[in-house]
Amino acid sequence: MDRIILVAQQLAKEGKTPNTALIKARLPKNIPLPAIIQGLKMWQDNPNKQIEAPTEPALTGATMHSVGGSIDEIINSKIAQAINPLKQEINELTLQIEALKDKIKSIPTTAVEE
Repeated sequence: MDRIILVAQQLAKEGKTPNTALIKARLPKNIPLPAIIQGLKMWQDNPNKQIEAPTEPALTGATMHSVGGSIDEIINSKIAQAINPLKQEINELTLQIEALKDKIKSIPTTAVEE
């Protein structure tokens, strides 16, 4: 039950409202749904209950996420790493387009009409 309460507390710290689906996603697959529901109810009765954190990180997804930041922070970091080269390429292409527009303006109109 402590694992379920720890996961609920971690979700709350991340600004998420703990529910059975979010908790189940962070627990090992062999935890039955009735136990998750009971743990969630226990957390709702006392959200600040002090629980000794398990020493084995695999016991709860909450401890895994607290080590390197929340999963949202990790995802956002990876997205930023992937997007930065694209932003740079867009800026370079924008500069090339502006340069081409300037060249077009400098071409005499008689040369364009021919």
